[in-house]
Amino acid sequence: MALSGEKVGIPSAEEAPMIVMARYKQPIAGILSILIVFIISIVTWWIFFDPRWHIPSPGREMEFTAWATVIGGFGLIGVMWAIWFENWPYYNWFKTPWKVGLVGTAVNAILICIFVLILLPQFISIYTSQNTNPYYFRWFIGASIFGALSGSTFSFGVLWVAGTMYWPFFKIKQPKRGIIVLIIGTTISLIVWFLLFIPAGNPLAGSEPSAIKPITFFPSYAFSLGWTQWLIFFSLLTLMVFEYWPWSKLARKQPYIGIIAFASCTLLGLLISYYFPDIFVKNIFDPLFIALGGTPPDAITRLKGWYMMSITYAIFLICAVVLVSLFFDNWPKKYSQWKNFLFRFLLVIVIGTVSFIGYYLLSPIFFGDDINYWKMNPTPFMLWFLWIEILFAYVWRKWPIYKAV
Repeated sequence: MALSGEKVGIPSAEEAPMIVMARYKQPIAGILSILIVFIISIVTWWIFFDPRWHIPSPGREMEFTAWATVIGGFGLIGVMWAIWFENWPYYNWFKTPWKVGLVGTAVNAILICIFVLILLPQFISIYTSQNTNPYYFRWFIGASIFGALSGSTFSFGVLWVAGTMYWPFFKIKQPKRGIIVLIIGTTISLIVWFLLFIPAGNPLAGSEPSAIKPITFFPSYAFSLGWTQWLIFFSLLTLMVFEYWPWSKLARKQPYIGIIAFASCTLLGLLISYYFPDIFVKNIFDPLFIALGGTPPDAITRLKGWYMMSITYAIFLICAVVLVSLFFDNWPKKYSQWKNFLFRFLLVIVIGTVSFIGYYLLSPIFFGDDINYWKMNPTPFMLWFLWIEILFAYVWRKWPIYKAV
């Protein structure tokens, strides 16, 4: 499942005959690629979701932006499945990346429609069966809880499958390997989802804020979502940017490398999710936004804002990891290993932090978000962006910046 490198094959020449190479040297290729993704993301956001152009009904602030979260989240599940199947079977049907991209996007869109039009309504009818409020609020509850399935899939499910490098099924041909991996990854994802997110919802809610239980409830939705996002960051950072370091140093073969990676990233995500809002956000981001002219709201809203900042900062770092690994091809590579890793790590932190602060400063202008820093919700746009980013990197193979060779 290697996706980085100047030449990218998935996973072998026999199963994936098309290899792509950048038309330009790094970091030019990475910069051009991310510009394409950003332009597509922001233009489609303006057209379909921007709350300034799609004015929500009273009491329904996320009437349109919630759709970006739902579509982006389910789209990520579709991309993960495409990765597990190595874009089988259409990957072998075409010799040009744009054809694979078109077919892969169509398949992804079909999966999104299945989730949105069939599975989500079924979940809503069951989960909110006792709720007599207007259907929108029932839909919002269902979208919040069922949509979190993408978080558990992209975190725990992907970490085990990628960490163990499909062990012991790597040598099995597609589609058998994909089916086996899909069953394993989905099983893990569903177990986590049932444990962390089903209890965190409020099936009888009659408003958007009450759709999930308070932060003081355990496991709270904010805590669980933060855990999955920070776990994703640490897993992608170590597996992709650090190329399985340090787990490959602690164990020499699979599945021990994957077991150590799974346990370590799970623990790191748990600890950071628990301590980051009350330590880092409270003492660094909070004073920063006050210094930038922000006015803190009431204590409860402010606390929710801290958790939102923690979650979204993790998502910005995840996007930065994808950028460094898949768009910059883990550039640079010419130094010793520890220097390369250090440079890439600092690059991830800088890109993630600058884009995070940039969003909070500029989002009322570019994305139509709230002008109060503690009430902003970057998640809808960031999930929409992350979906397009990974779809472009994996399914489209970064065409036209990259070409088949």
